[in-house]
Amino acid sequence: MSGNSIEGGTVVDAEPAVPGATDEPGFVLCGDNPLVYQLASTLRQRYPDAPVTAVLPNGFGSYVPRLAQLDGVHIRYAERLDEDTLRDAGVARARALALLDQADVENFHTALRAVELNPQILLVVRMFNTGLGFRIRQLFADCVVLSISEIAAPSFIEHALGNTALSYLRLGERTLYLTGAQDPPLGPVVCGVSQESDGLRLRPAGEPADRQLLLTEREAALPGSRRRWMSVARYLARNPLIRLLALLLAVIGCGCLALMAMGTGAGASIYETMLDAAGAAAPETDKSSLFKVVQLFITFTGLTMTPVVTAVVVGGVLRAQRDDAGDAARYSDHIVVAGLGNVGIRIVEQLIDLRVRVVGLDYDENARGVAVARALGVPVVIGQATWENALRDAGVGRARALVLATSSDAVNLEAAMLGKTYRDDLRVVLRLSDDDLAAKVRRSRLGEDGVLVTSVFELAAAGFAAAMTDRRVIATLPFDEPGQPDADQSDESTLLVADVPVGTGSALLGRPLSAVDADEQLRVVALQVSNAAELDWNPAPETILMRGTRLIAVTTRAGMTKLMAQTEPQPIAELSDEAPVH
Repeated sequence: MSGNSIEGGTVVDAEPAVPGATDEPGFVLCGDNPLVYQLASTLRQRYPDAPVTAVLPNGFGSYVPRLAQLDGVHIRYAERLDEDTLRDAGVARARALALLDQADVENFHTALRAVELNPQILLVVRMFNTGLGFRIRQLFADCVVLSISEIAAPSFIEHALGNTALSYLRLGERTLYLTGAQDPPLGPVVCGVSQESDGLRLRPAGEPADRQLLLTEREAALPGSRRRWMSVARYLARNPLIRLLALLLAVIGCGCLALMAMGTGAGASIYETMLDAAGAAAPETDKSSLFKVVQLFITFTGLTMTPVVTAVVVGGVLRAQRDDAGDAARYSDHIVVAGLGNVGIRIVEQLIDLRVRVVGLDYDENARGVAVARALGVPVVIGQATWENALRDAGVGRARALVLATSSDAVNLEAAMLGKTYRDDLRVVLRLSDDDLAAKVRRSRLGEDGVLVTSVFELAAAGFAAAMTDRRVIATLPFDEPGQPDADQSDESTLLVADVPVGTGSALLGRPLSAVDADEQLRVVALQVSNAAELDWNPAPETILMRGTRLIAVTTRAGMTKLMAQTEPQPIAELSDEAPVH
């Protein structure tokens, strides 16, 4: 299904295979969010000769006018990304296709359609569930799965922690860190990393190096019954219903003593009192009038006590399950993350990976992120970020930073201004989805007061652009010497994370994994055997490499060149007898 094409702000008739309008294979972007504009702008700056085609469902997005003003960008409209739409957009000749909507299954379906048109196309797929993404990569010849929330989260954390943040990235269910040589390790050391005059060098673990590369697995701190019942106990101790319950119990106790004073035995008095309080009193016509009055008094007091006990217990349990403000009240020097959606929960997860105390805040107690945060042992306060009592319960006045990651720009702006009233030196990180608004807020008084404004789509664009232009590179890890600005980082001072399959005719076929590591330039951190569901994060050096085995490696630029040469098919004359094809 084709539509109109817009170039340089002018509507023209749609022509099929727009990227084929020049000799340079182009890029195709599919989505309906500001990331389409940010990515198109980045690609045009880096590759001015390569055309970009953007396929949108409609022209209603606020980013569309700016997208239409970019030279060399063709806009096409289609309600459905079917085979005809992809063909008309030029997928058959395109260098790369980016699927930028947040619907994981729909993106996967579109990727399957695209490879039928172009089996060798580079696919860059946006997915929130990166665990699923890691597993479906092997279904395609060249596919990178990215999550904009995972790409953006480190920037939020870097702003929240100041200059103490580590260089790190999430890799499936693991985290790669670059720490200082003297910093306590957070997990197993993969290798040391040193900056030499000609670039980075990867040293064997244990040898002197400038920094250490670590690979760790998250250890969830499950709340457990002890912490939950401690929360219940704190709630019961503060609840005014407890005082009423204590008064009723005292009255019933006095009735028991009155029965004993009238000559009833101690055991019989307790028995009668418990039955009467439970509402199971039986008529005692042969007893004295005073006994009957005491019996009625105990019975009606017991009936009054029953709903009070129910309210206290049920209320305590529900409060413990849905609101951890009691735990948050004991925190200090922590990070408060408001908004536990896709971005907010990624920030929480990565702060936990960095062993930083964090308190969550969300107005929806049934939100998926609330359950995930609690499973990680993170206290969650239920409330809106613009409510003073919610911020107070989250301990904003004692916090190191306040990160506002809700999906509402209005809520984030109001909460940022409210948060600064608690402490002038409180570090506030503000998420805005409108890139133009974010730029203007940075220049406003709010930005001058130290509020750090970030745009998720702006942060993600660079990562998606790198994935579309550097084949097999799924992430980068800046070396970042302390005090060195990001602008001074070059390709020679950046580690690459690559996902490279061993192809037919590769020099590595039939050889052990130990043959892969290039001297001080490459380390394999995981591999995935063809058709295997999981990555092997601790592969044995003697593992024999078969066709289709995917290698997850941390490498320098020079090491990446060597790895590609080893894994790609070689001319027939160069194949040796030691590299059989399986």
